[in-house]
Amino acid sequence: MKNKNIFIPILIAIFCYACGSQVKTVNPDKNSLKNYKSFAFLPNANLNTNTDEQDVSKIVVETINENMKRAGYTLDSDSPDLLVLISSKKAIEPTAQQNPALQKDYASYPYTDGVGRVNPAYGNYYYGGYGNFGRITGYDTDSYEYEAGAVIIDLVDRKTKETVWKGTTKKNLVDQADLEAQEEMVNLVFSEFPAFQKDSE
Repeated sequence: MKNKNIFIPILIAIFCYACGSQVKTVNPDKNSLKNYKSFAFLPNANLNTNTDEQDVSKIVVETINENMKRAGYTLDSDSPDLLVLISSKKAIEPTAQQNPALQKDYASYPYTDGVGRVNPAYGNYYYGGYGNFGRITGYDTDSYEYEAGAVIIDLVDRKTKETVWKGTTKKNLVDQADLEAQEEMVNLVFSEFPAFQKDSE
């Protein structure tokens, strides 16, 4: 009986470790996210899912939007403190090579090939001045390693253009055909967001 009691905490620890390994979050500059009050999305067509023909999954955008609001931020498309940039590991190879019309039709960050219309999946959640935003510091020299199909969520300081928080799925979310699976994985990323931690400063 004693041996069984010893193994129970070990099994719980293994289970928690397995769950926690599905996502990774970092706060590069250790900045307090409490200094920010508002957010909007930075349009990016470089996220493809198999759920529909849109290049950005609406469920991913909606789930991030809800999590940001739950964390205490308000949507401000004119002058947001934070910009939310969604991308994926597959975006490293430009999707425009597979579909030449993509960059003409939808805004694809960075906006080096001009600014197209915003993907409808963003609704009215996107930053109105995105076309003149320019490059995010370190976006092209990201040192983090991602698995193929991982979805990356960057929270960017609009004024400094630096990433202040980054969350990524460890599992392949891009090829998930199940909308609930996408929603659950995004929620899991935000479960490690500082505002939802008991000991957050």
